[in-house]
Amino acid sequence: MSAEQASEPTVVIVGRPNVGKSTLFNRLIGRRRAITLDVPGVTRDPVSEAVEWNGRRLRLVDTGGLGGEDVIDLAERVHEHTMKTIAGADAAVVVFDVRAGVSPLDRDTVETIQRCGIPAVYVANKADGPAQEAEAVEFCRLGIEPPLTVSAEHGGGLAQLRQAILECIPARGPEEALASGAEAPIRVALVGRPNVGKSSLLNRIAGHELALVDDRPGTTRDVVDTLVERGGRRYLLVDTAGMRRPSRVGAGVERLSVRRSIAAIRRAEVAVVMIEPDEGMTDQDARIARLAWDEGRAVVIAVNKIDRLGEGADRAALAAETLRRYPTLGSAPIVFLSVLRSQGIDDCFAAIDRAVAAHRIEIRTTDINRIVAAAAERRQPPVVAGRRLHLLYAAQTGRRPPTITLFVNRSGVPADYTRFLERCFREALPLEGTPLRLRFHRRSSHGPHRR
Repeated sequence: MSAEQASEPTVVIVGRPNVGKSTLFNRLIGRRRAITLDVPGVTRDPVSEAVEWNGRRLRLVDTGGLGGEDVIDLAERVHEHTMKTIAGADAAVVVFDVRAGVSPLDRDTVETIQRCGIPAVYVANKADGPAQEAEAVEFCRLGIEPPLTVSAEHGGGLAQLRQAILECIPARGPEEALASGAEAPIRVALVGRPNVGKSSLLNRIAGHELALVDDRPGTTRDVVDTLVERGGRRYLLVDTAGMRRPSRVGAGVERLSVRRSIAAIRRAEVAVVMIEPDEGMTDQDARIARLAWDEGRAVVIAVNKIDRLGEGADRAALAAETLRRYPTLGSAPIVFLSVLRSQGIDDCFAAIDRAVAAHRIEIRTTDINRIVAAAAERRQPPVVAGRRLHLLYAAQTGRRPPTITLFVNRSGVPADYTRFLERCFREALPLEGTPLRLRFHRRSSHGPHRR
């Protein structure tokens, strides 16, 4: 091994035979390096390849399957070789076959990795559709959190897997630490109707004029990205063009600017929706906030130009009126600021931080099921198609935004009961500012049906 290879973090891909390790390896390196066949035991010797993701170099190693000694030639020697590779690795990607379900060999693999004491990313492969993605929660029986779902055959879920791998391995040196996903700046899109103060806020935070400011609406046309640091955290602020009602958007430059603003929302983690106190939240403001919310982005509502209302302004009443008119935005925090007077900007960043923490939250499976059980006691699940709905099991199956899959015995959970469950989760967990997605997967109370 060269000195360059020795300095690269090593990530080993492990699992029982025929779960798709080599196919996943080929997908991750971007070319067909490892031989893949639909029979167990094809890979014997570890195959490695250096890759670079987001400015970080690492070495991926494909290995032979763990187990299967009674049916695969040379399986014992392959197992021994794989164990030596694991011992020298910095992290592991543990692969399961979601179609086949949980196997005793899967449990052996998990226990092996845990004994080695290296960090691991758990992956349920062959998740080619929503049904398989939901079944991945079954692997929590192995004492792990819900695995990531991927389809190595079709390339699904690879971006999320790459990010999880980068978060799992240590950064080597300051340059890699800067490029690491853990150190990446928080992307914040400043959005709203024209002339609500988005560019003024950007300039005030940066300390000098980065975006042109004018009283005439429509001054900003391009999306302006600015990197700032506050309180030891880095933020990438994205100033966007004002978005008017669709019927009032002109052709040409304005229409292109609005499209860019929508794209900026989609690449941000949190959207700060700026409004004015004179009118309060308008229908267009609510549409912009709902767009960000439906895209799965955290949302903070910032009421700018509060100095116009005077010192005795009833901010609580303004916030209450906003939530009364637009109750679907009730989970978004509301902050008040005056960019002109540099007031409330710290409060705005504090709300951004809380929303981002909620957006990234990881919830223990035991806590989720405790909340579900308490909700069922508090309000009995309804009768659906002649039978009582049962909430069998639940687990977190996604982040950014947090997503919870609930296994139930009936399809068609009523919308009002879904809203009740969401309210129970929000009362029990710090979820201010983030969407919460609840998904329901029907299965038998005696266990999942498998083909």
